[in-house]
Amino acid sequence: MSDNIVPVLLIACCLGGFTGLRTFTPITVLSWTLHLHKMSILGSSLHFLHTTPAVIVLTMFAVGELVGDKMPRTPSRLKAPGMVGRIIFGFMCGAISGQAWGANWELTAVAGLVGAIAGALLGYEVRRGWRHTFHTPDLVVALIEDLVAVGGSILVVSRAIYLSF
Repeated sequence: MSDNIVPVLLIACCLGGFTGLRTFTPITVLSWTLHLHKMSILGSSLHFLHTTPAVIVLTMFAVGELVGDKMPRTPSRLKAPGMVGRIIFGFMCGAISGQAWGANWELTAVAGLVGAIAGALLGYEVRRGWRHTFHTPDLVVALIEDLVAVGGSILVVSRAIYLSF
């Protein structure tokens, strides 16, 4: 096991947590980072994330999700389709983290999955609580959540690249 397992587990868990808020944001940030050659997982089964088509498709999904989340008929993130997607993409973000930074990818994938579940549950409760406690319109809380997911994903990945375990 690599000496850098603890920091990479933390990165994977954080990216999973942000996936719990916005399914496509962390994977899109990772895909852009791979595409721009700031990190690499060449030789991995997920190496396709380095490609231009992957970046384009994931960016479209991420933007669509940011818009769609504000729609009144958008189902709860805790319901089956949304939660399943969060679990899958949290797992993938964790696996990518492990592969990119030389840690046990299976372990980091599980950390990403756990982070995604925790992020979805915590995000749901914080959003609901903030709306009711502070009488804040849902749109305002959703936009704050967007900023946390996008900004947090960029911050975590950029810091991990900078530290380059």
